[in-house]
Amino acid sequence: MFKLQTCAALTALACSGLALADGVPKFAGDPVIVTASRVPQRVSSLPANVTVITAEDIANSTATTVQDVLSNYAGVHVFNSSGSSSGAMVDLRGFGITGSSNTLILIDGVRQNTNDLIAPNLGAVTLASIDHIEIVRGVGSVAYGGGATGGVINIITKSGKASGLNGNVTLTGGSYDLRQLDASLHAANQYVAFDGYVQSLKTDNYRQNNAERDDNAGASITLKHDGGNIKLFAKTASQGLRLPGSLRADPVQGLNPLSANPTATTSPNDYTSTDTTSGGVSVTQDIGSGTLYADFSRRSKDAQSSDSGSLSQRNLTENTSAVRYVLPIDIHEITVGTDWLNSTANVQYPNSPQFGRNAQQKRQGFFLDSQWKLWNGATLSVGGRQQLVNDQVNTAVGSANLSTIQTNLHAWSLGLKQALGSGWSGYVRAGQSFRLGNADEVTYTGIFPPLQPQQSHEKEVGLEWMGDGSNVKAALFRNDLTNEIVFISFVSGGAGANMNLPQTRHQGVELDGNIKLSSALSLNGNLTWTQAVFRAGFGIAGNAIPMVPKLMSNFGLGWKINDSNKLAVSVQYVSSQVYDNDQQNLFPDKLPAYTVLNTKYSYRYDKRFSGSISVNNLLDKRYASYGGVNIYSGSPTATYLYPANGRNFQAAVTYEF
Repeated sequence: MFKLQTCAALTALACSGLALADGVPKFAGDPVIVTASRVPQRVSSLPANVTVITAEDIANSTATTVQDVLSNYAGVHVFNSSGSSSGAMVDLRGFGITGSSNTLILIDGVRQNTNDLIAPNLGAVTLASIDHIEIVRGVGSVAYGGGATGGVINIITKSGKASGLNGNVTLTGGSYDLRQLDASLHAANQYVAFDGYVQSLKTDNYRQNNAERDDNAGASITLKHDGGNIKLFAKTASQGLRLPGSLRADPVQGLNPLSANPTATTSPNDYTSTDTTSGGVSVTQDIGSGTLYADFSRRSKDAQSSDSGSLSQRNLTENTSAVRYVLPIDIHEITVGTDWLNSTANVQYPNSPQFGRNAQQKRQGFFLDSQWKLWNGATLSVGGRQQLVNDQVNTAVGSANLSTIQTNLHAWSLGLKQALGSGWSGYVRAGQSFRLGNADEVTYTGIFPPLQPQQSHEKEVGLEWMGDGSNVKAALFRNDLTNEIVFISFVSGGAGANMNLPQTRHQGVELDGNIKLSSALSLNGNLTWTQAVFRAGFGIAGNAIPMVPKLMSNFGLGWKINDSNKLAVSVQYVSSQVYDNDQQNLFPDKLPAYTVLNTKYSYRYDKRFSGSISVNNLLDKRYASYGGVNIYSGSPTATYLYPANGRNFQAAVTYEF
């Protein structure tokens, strides 16, 4: 049996082809996660494709940012148009440019997606501060509401952990004049815990006019008592980023900026600056035979940008809260809860005040989630949500229809997980999820009707084998959507508009495996095949949705040379993609495929001092992870590209106490 299982793991690795750092979670135990239902649940009972990335996995990987970590796992596509690693967009299960609106990202359970199209900024989360990361694909709408069709990613930090005094300071330097300081402090006893961090980063980044400054800080106090705890937290983040713009490419005219001058800028005066503050409280308390969980948070974001001399200013404020109660019933479990969101967004253009707009969105949800132990090794998961929506849009000109949407939406999930023996298990799941347009989308619909809620009907099956240090997983999913919210570039005389499409489909296969060859050597890999297509509307039925690669693959090697020395090597492959804005699939070429090799060497001098040297894009591959069709160039073969970083290195030294 052992030989058969080992062969299965090796087969999965061979199929996964190309890349991943040594970051696949260890499945010898049964991890407990909170992401799927907002309360602790064991992975073994969840009918979903779940990945738990531990702090050890991160330390043994080649990753230098949170986005690097995520990009090494099945079904996760990361691409970038800003030049800043903290602003990279994360897309689960093939939604392309709207990936950040269909993938919910949390930090310690607090929503990071804001009510606009700007991707969550994860730069303030240092890798050393992470306890683990939970990736739950395709599940989350019952517990969290809209925007989780692709799944939920929850980054759990080390705050409020064991008693004692400890901390660390890390100094990092590297290519593009990178200078970074990260420091954290933890102090706790049996009654109270304090956690704080500061971060300061300065870099010129890869391209001209792409300098970046990030200053972040945060603190939390956890008050512990019998049967529960209370956690108070506050964070602030400030980013100043120069924007180099896109570079024109045109094979007919012989323009290839990736080989000619990938570091050039076409917008030497463009910039953006963003200030974000957030704070809140979370409570856990045993009441009766169950446990009450509650959290309340407020976040404000002020941003200013200049695009070719056109100034814009935006302010977003969000108040969120959630209360849920978990009640065990013998070996079963029921969770009931409610949550609220009140969001306002204001966008102003000082040079053109007549184009100002604002949106207000109020949401309240009621949900029930449950797990029932039916027979030996079988768990039935049943959940449902009702969402009350009250959205209002106001604008001074005709870029959007003045609208009020008052409606009730529903999400549900039904799944069965069955242990099959000898380390094998399988699951089936069906569900329904929804998404509403954000402030940027609902205020730019042109002459078209106000945006209606997007709905998805989902089906998924999966199979998994877990052994001592090795595992194999496979998942097959299909999401059929009605009223998917997308930006169509060729309508409104080429100005484009956000609108609902009648039918779309996202489907795929996710394979990953990990095998521990010895106590010193491990291999891991994954392969993702995704197909995302329009099925009706505007003459584009059957066309591929832009910015969704059909194939992604990762392969990694981790070598523990001895107790003090570690080496990690990873390779990542991303296949070609239809260019953004090419919904008609008319353009003759696609955004080219790319393969990137990364490596990191880590050394621990003693209990207090350690260091690492990372070389990213070791082979100096010239590529772009994002690009679009240049519809204003007058050439049918012109595109615009945002070149990715060339070969670069980072050296870090850490002191722990």
